[in-house]
Amino acid sequence: MPDAIGTGELPAALPLPIDITVRNAELGVNLTGKAARLDSHGLIATFPSEVRENTILFTTLDMRSIKATARGLIKVRTQQSLGEGAGYEVVADFLELSDDAKQKIDRLLGRHTEDTASAAPPVQTFAPQPSFRAANSASYLPPVDYQAVKEQTERRQYFEPAPLRGTSRASNSTKFWNSLGVSFYLVVILIVVAIFPQGRAAELFLWNHIAWGVSRMWYWANHIGDVKLWGNSPDN
Repeated sequence: MPDAIGTGELPAALPLPIDITVRNAELGVNLTGKAARLDSHGLIATFPSEVRENTILFTTLDMRSIKATARGLIKVRTQQSLGEGAGYEVVADFLELSDDAKQKIDRLLGRHTEDTASAAPPVQTFAPQPSFRAANSASYLPPVDYQAVKEQTERRQYFEPAPLRGTSRASNSTKFWNSLGVSFYLVVILIVVAIFPQGRAAELFLWNHIAWGVSRMWYWANHIGDVKLWGNSPDN
């Protein structure tokens, strides 16, 4: 863009600034900044440090919005300070830029999509005929109602419930440790209740009834043959 800045023709403004990295190994320059204006001829960027005029820099443009990166050589035309702590604004021209990088920049500016859309060949749509074979042929197929087939394959609009979840089953080790934990907590509760006199009396009353019931069950289990029903024995 020769004399573009002097005539007021600035590079196109970007919707969002992009990251730019410039390097010059001989001069020890390695800066990262933001480019607010860019086209295939030049750019305007801001850097945290000063860059001398007529300096040639290897440049990398990180265009994240289109997921692309462009590289080229620029030459610093002018620069000006933006104030204390605000950095420097640099106007530079592209000395070397590949065709691929130019296409990426055009795509970033929204120009490449229009060119490709106009150059794209027309899309041919295939419309099936009612019958593909003659009726008198050996491999004749009856006509297919493609509209009905399409309606059957379309996703239904009403709500379809999700399948039921599978039933989870605990392993034997899990069951063992769970039962052991429940038993431990039960013993702890009984010990805590037995500390109080009323609780201890209630526990003794309960244990006496349980012991009496078990003893009676044990007795009749050992004398099951001595059971006599009233009215069905010779003595009654």
